[in-house]
Amino acid sequence: MTEAQEVRTPISMLWESADPDAALTERFGFASADEATGWLSGVLTEHWGLGVDAFEQLVISDANCLAWITVGERRMIAKWSMWPRMFPRLAAIAELTVWLGERGIPVSVPQAARDARVQVEVDGFSVGLQQVIGGELLDISDPVQVRAAGEMLARMHAAMADYPGTIPTDIPPPPASDTQLVGNDFRSANILWAAGRVAAVLDLEEATYRRRVDDLAKAAVLLGTRYHHWRPTPAEVREAFVAAYVSVLPLEEGDTGALGASIEAHLRRIPWPG
Repeated sequence: MTEAQEVRTPISMLWESADPDAALTERFGFASADEATGWLSGVLTEHWGLGVDAFEQLVISDANCLAWITVGERRMIAKWSMWPRMFPRLAAIAELTVWLGERGIPVSVPQAARDARVQVEVDGFSVGLQQVIGGELLDISDPVQVRAAGEMLARMHAAMADYPGTIPTDIPPPPASDTQLVGNDFRSANILWAAGRVAAVLDLEEATYRRRVDDLAKAAVLLGTRYHHWRPTPAEVREAFVAAYVSVLPLEEGDTGALGASIEAHLRRIPWPG
């Protein structure tokens, strides 16, 4: 047994109420957290040439398992998925993330494996590795953070409109000229704030093709949501967020009305807790 495995690695669910130990076995086939961390240690050594010094925690989110690890003085996150049908999409999302990072968008860029892949298929899983980025989740009670978030979404939309690749989706990208690639999950749970700026936009796994005004509307409604107890973003915060967005990337003619309609549609569609 390695030093990293002498103490049982804590395991939890990100947002579900399921038993994490049972989920680890039923979804991923590992009898225990120790078995999972032992497997991951071998994968990181073989494919990334890295030795794990410590496992901090395991967190299960649907079909994904995340491990916070320490490698030397670096804190990293390894994430593996159990759904083979999603593997091509995960690889494409990893490539998109690298591309955005090269263009100055603050994302958690995947670390390439020895063979230069940024997403590795091994033992029936798709595995990625990235650095831990320090920061706190976006706080929508702070007007400075709200404005910075609006400006950041505009920057992302401008960059993603030029992405030369294609992200696999269940529905082919629409041919309409007013649709483009968008992140589709821009909210507090996926935005880190540090040193007076947006330090990182996390988790692009929901990326899809749609009108940017619809993505802006969804982000405005869900900006304050995290993992539990969702509530719609207050109207005044939505307005400040949208104003910051259009200061960087103005809406097209006629999109102002479409934005309002889309915001109202999201407010009605989402099953808010009573």
